[in-house]
Amino acid sequence: MSVTLRLVRPEDSGLRAQLMAHTLPPEQDFARPARDTLPLADADPGRTSVAILDGDLPVGMFQLDRGGFLPEITDRVEGTLLLRAFYVAPPFQGRGLATRAVAAVADFVRATFPDVDRVLLTVNHANPAAARCYLRGGFADTGQDYLVGRRGPQDVFALQL
Repeated sequence: MSVTLRLVRPEDSGLRAQLMAHTLPPEQDFARPARDTLPLADADPGRTSVAILDGDLPVGMFQLDRGGFLPEITDRVEGTLLLRAFYVAPPFQGRGLATRAVAAVADFVRATFPDVDRVLLTVNHANPAAARCYLRGGFADTGQDYLVGRRGPQDVFALQL
């Protein structure tokens, strides 16, 4: 199947229910599952939830944020989105879905946010698997550290569009 990205809207009750059923094991607490992050996006017009689909099956999710801690990692907020809360649910891991989803971010952002020319994210120093995934998907390590992450220091990665 092919990996596609899809906006998660409030009226998408079936999609939302499937995403809300995802859980992550304690050792993968670098991200938060949809049950924690969908309500945040619902309450914040600057956040957009994006489902990762394998065919028609929701396998994960992430958010694109115009705010959050973005001002703490860049002095150029305009034209920049923060990718956050990225996960692929455990039953679907190990199939390359995360890397294909990350690789699809550039085209998705260009089509959905025409005013954006850069996406930033942070990845915890203790999560090298995620760092490899983002690098394979087209992000570059900026060499900058974000030192006040929830789970410790994080590298800042950028995707130029």
